Formats: sequence, C-alpha cells, structure tokens
Amino acid sequence: MAETAETPTLSSVQIMLPEAIQRRFERWTKKMPGASWPGWGGHVTLVPSFVPQGSIKEVRAAIAPVCAQEKPFPVRVATPVAVPDITRPGYQAVFLLLEEKSEEQGEKPGRLQNLRDALLQALAPLREDLRPELLQQPFMPHVTLALGLGEAEAAAMVQTMRAEPLSAEFMVEIIWLLIKNPTDGGRFDRHAFPLGGVVAAELLRD
Repeated sequence: MAETAETPTLSSVQIMLPEAIQRRFERWTKKMPGASWPGWGGHVTLVPSFVPQGSIKEVRAAIAPVCAQEKPFPVRVATPVAVPDITRPGYQAVFLLLEEKSEEQGEKPGRLQNLRDALLQALAPLREDLRPELLQQPFMPHVTLALGLGEAEAAAMVQTMRAEPLSAEFMVEIIWLLIKNPTDGGRFDRHAFPLGGVVAAELLRD
C-alpha cells in the first residue's frame, strides 16, 4: 500500500477479528439495545491510538521484527464484563474478554501480554499516546461491545450475554497497524504484519 504524503494524525496496533466472527458479532450488536460496533471492524487493541513521532516507514520497521519473532497462537473471546468507561466518566462499557488457549500441555499463558509489551517498547520513541491513561491500566485484552452505558443497562447486557453466550475462537496470525489520515476522509489505511511462521499468502484471508 502506498504511503500517504502527509503524516497521519493517529495510529494504533490491533488484532482484527476474522471476517466470519466480525459478521456474527456485528449482527449481534444490531439486535442488542445499547450495543455498538465500530465501522472499521471488531478488534483487540494492543497499542492504543498514538501520534507517530516519525515516518510510517520507521513505525513499520519497529513493528515488523517484533511480530516476526512471535509464533501464531490460539485465543478465545467469551467472558462478558461491565467496567467503568475510562473515556466517559460516570458511564460503563461492556467488554468480551479475550483469553489465550494453551495448545500444548504445560504451556503457560502470557504470550499476548509479552507481545504487547514488546510492541510498546519498540514503538516507545515513535509514539505520543493520545490517551496515556489507557496504558496506566492493567492490560485487559477485549472486544468492545458497548460504550457509554448506565450501570443498570450495562449489568442487564452482561446478564443477557451470560444466559445466551456470545463466544468465538481463532488463531492470532496477523497484527495490524491502522493509520487514520484526515486527508482521506478519516478512513483507515492498514498494514499487515504476519507473526512468525505465517506465509505471505495467508494475508489474503483478511
């Protein structure tokens, strides 16, 4: 993908949900009062929005070796929780938590945390965080299903989800750098970084 001539205002690093899961979760949000779904797709944020302090080429060069050193791993999203909405004080958000699945007996979780820590470290000199407070919170990988809800509304949504579970499992094989450029109507450019062992042809699946 060709790089834009102007420096993008915002970037982030994400795990994007596979297309089939995207469609199923989006259908669910349309039927659930109070739920919402981002127009650019369901995701798990690894590095929240930041203003690049260098060229996109430098940002990509920092991300690529981190992803190349990490092998694909399986995850599951299944547990609904209501938490304070840090972007809207006094309101609640509803998350579907993401958990690692162990492929081998005795394998310890923590690969997702380690991957995130490595990305944050690699990008440290290249980013100015839009909301630094997000990085001061314990890492809680999740898919966001609702924002800005009242406490009772959020609790009711979680109760409904526990009675009629919403869940999915998939392999994390690709990490995405998303770039929002105001000169392109606010749309996102996407740059894919396969984890070690994923061949280039598999990128076409997303």
